[in-house]
Amino acid sequence: MADITDIRDILRGALASLGGFGGRMVARLILMIVAGKLYGAAPLGVLGQVAAITEILAAMAVLGLKRSLPEMLSGVGDAARQATVIKEALIACLVFATILTCALGLVWPYLFTDTEMPLALYLAIPAIAFADTAGAAIRFKRIIRWEVLSRCVIEPWVFLGSALVLYLLGQTETGLIIAFSLSCAGAAVGIAVGLRGAFGLRSILSAPVQLASLLHMPRKSLPVGVTEIGIMMFRRLDILVLSIVAGHDTTGVYYMAQQIVTIPHKIYQLFEPMMVPVLAKLHHSLRTDIIQKKLAGFCRWTFTLQLAITIPFAIFGGQLLGIFGEQFTSGAAVLGFLLLAELCDGSFALTETALLYARPSIPPRLVIVTLGVEVICIALLSQAWGVAGAALGFMMAMAGLAMMRLFMLHRHLGITILDSGFLPPLIFGGILTGPLLLVHHVSGTNLLYVFGPAILLSILLFLTMVRFLALTPADKKLLKRLKAG
Repeated sequence: MADITDIRDILRGALASLGGFGGRMVARLILMIVAGKLYGAAPLGVLGQVAAITEILAAMAVLGLKRSLPEMLSGVGDAARQATVIKEALIACLVFATILTCALGLVWPYLFTDTEMPLALYLAIPAIAFADTAGAAIRFKRIIRWEVLSRCVIEPWVFLGSALVLYLLGQTETGLIIAFSLSCAGAAVGIAVGLRGAFGLRSILSAPVQLASLLHMPRKSLPVGVTEIGIMMFRRLDILVLSIVAGHDTTGVYYMAQQIVTIPHKIYQLFEPMMVPVLAKLHHSLRTDIIQKKLAGFCRWTFTLQLAITIPFAIFGGQLLGIFGEQFTSGAAVLGFLLLAELCDGSFALTETALLYARPSIPPRLVIVTLGVEVICIALLSQAWGVAGAALGFMMAMAGLAMMRLFMLHRHLGITILDSGFLPPLIFGGILTGPLLLVHHVSGTNLLYVFGPAILLSILLFLTMVRFLALTPADKKLLKRLKAG
């Protein structure tokens, strides 16, 4: 009974996230059109660099609490003690966020010599750190609606509205950076409201703080923190390395391609919010057999859904990028490599949580190795093949990380993820690739009403074949139990 309850909670969180994801995708699509056509590639490239630095520093400030806090709360049964742990976590992350914000302000003139740091940017790092930490506390209670509201409604629409207003006010140089900062602050406000509803603002504010516990928290969360920082750097370091060897315009093309890749990336994030507290509970009860069953199933589902999007998006990459401006159409190869990188990473990213709980020293080592590989590959390949080489280097690093995760999971926990269930989606994808390439060759157009229906029809046909031909006996049994319940 507990098993089916866990599955229901994970799927409930996924459906809630999916509902919010639609609104976020619409807002982000309009935002990228606004950024590409009104602001241009160069300001977008600067935004990519600023966002990368800000989010890496915010990940450092969070100290890994995004995933370690649910595990800490799982070991505490008393509500008053839980409020204390949450308060200590928020204090720790906000102190680090403030220090890192001041450090960014000091080095800003050396990083961006032609752009002054907007005052609004001082809000971004503390806001992201607070939202990630408080959001982890809310997810511990298996409540997802506040994070969906904050991440999928408030954040993207504040970003879009602010970007439009600032452009009309003539802030074409720093308008995107200010809008980004305001969107982070908006998301933090939404999460704060959710935190009050989940735990009670009075109970958290009045909770006693133990100095020894507060000082011990960063050290306790260090292995997860190193891993979280590394994961953030995986997805931001490529922008920073590329900005060193290329100009703002080239970086802008790469950043635009990254925004399209967020669509398949969100598929993994549909399952991740509720999967973390479920795995934390199973880790404490030492249920490795159930962990394997859940991980294998959700990794395969993530892989299948991402593959459905990856194939048509990669084939029509140039046309998709052309929606945001003609200067971005040259990034078709970039988009293809980034989509493959996301398929490798996102499909098996959930395995890292199980490793963190069972063998906390392993993920940080994998992170360090992968970061080294990523920097070397991007630096070398971008010099040889430009922006496409940077994307290829990123893909190679993510593929290597996925293989290392699967190997370590099998070696240390005896859990095997890859099985015959992954073959049918690959076969269906191969079947659809031929007709899509033919449509791409024959149409030879950038008109959305031509390639748009081709992409949607491809995804629909792929998922239909999976629904009727690729469900495993375990999938069918699970669906039957869910319907019966």
